[in-house]
Amino acid sequence: MSLSLGIIGMPNVGKSTLLNALTHAHAEASNYPFCTIEKNVGRVAIEDPNLVALAAVLEPKEVLPATIEFVDIAGLVRGASKGEGLGNKFLGHIRSVDAVAHVVRCFTDANVAHVDGRVDPIADLEIVDAELLLADLEALDRFREKTEKRAKADPKEAQQDLMRIEKLADAVKQGTPLRNLDLGEEERGWAREFGLLSAKPLMIVANVDDEDLAGGGWVDKLRDSVGERTPVLATPVKIEAELAELSPEERETFVRDLGLEGASLQRLVQASRQLLGLVTFYTIAHEKLQAWLVPAGTPAPKAAGRIHTDMERGFIRMEAMSVADLLEHGGRAALQKMGLVRVEGRDYVIREGDVCEVLFN
Repeated sequence: MSLSLGIIGMPNVGKSTLLNALTHAHAEASNYPFCTIEKNVGRVAIEDPNLVALAAVLEPKEVLPATIEFVDIAGLVRGASKGEGLGNKFLGHIRSVDAVAHVVRCFTDANVAHVDGRVDPIADLEIVDAELLLADLEALDRFREKTEKRAKADPKEAQQDLMRIEKLADAVKQGTPLRNLDLGEEERGWAREFGLLSAKPLMIVANVDDEDLAGGGWVDKLRDSVGERTPVLATPVKIEAELAELSPEERETFVRDLGLEGASLQRLVQASRQLLGLVTFYTIAHEKLQAWLVPAGTPAPKAAGRIHTDMERGFIRMEAMSVADLLEHGGRAALQKMGLVRVEGRDYVIREGDVCEVLFN
């Protein structure tokens, strides 16, 4: 099960620098367009107070946090949907991720070129959005052709699909990203299945100047432009990349001297978790405590498959406790006596903070 977030945007807006800061991946971050040709991938651990508290109570030998995969996708330019700037390849990388972080440049630096020779994050946002919409329109046209051919063999089902295609195509033609439509779960699943780019959950990362950490007018304009549905995070990417190279003690001093609010990158990671609609559950086995992420609404067998595919195939039942109960009463044995260990079957939906043991063939 992929839990990944793609970092997209125009060239030279700070995408690779952001990935470096997040993951210490040291992706190349040079001052020229298309520096990133292949996608760069890194995993980021999520800070989790519950995991820390559980480790203190249960004292396992090993503690593993949950992670989110970040994918740095090469810069998109006007005409990407027609193949400009290796656009087809880059758009394909976007199809493979679950959600998108769009980095826009809100800083001025004469030493960092802009592909269009100006700094205007609203215009950059519109260019990339337009390319995603054009790519979706082409994809929907292809789906329509295939569905019309299928209509001869199965007219009833094909007609339903054609109506769905027309609904989405009409929105795209009007310049409305599909993520902004009030789609039913079936329609959203259909859009995901066919990799429609503008249907993916999206947040904006405003790469702000180190002299304007709040982002000033550009961030406010971005929020007005995208509306309440799309989160906008002001992030001083260059500073965060420099902080990532420091020791914890040096980092704390630097943050204090600069007057920063603190872990803006962890706020970004937590925002990514919310954007992907994830919940955290925990397992402890063989003296290893581990946190796992699954989409909200995941049934127990699917969650077990996140641990190992054999667990999903041979799922029998799940025994579950809450983090709150474990922290209050100190361990499984105490919860067992108090009747606080639940036995859940295949229809059980994983809850935030479940501590689970999976029984399987």
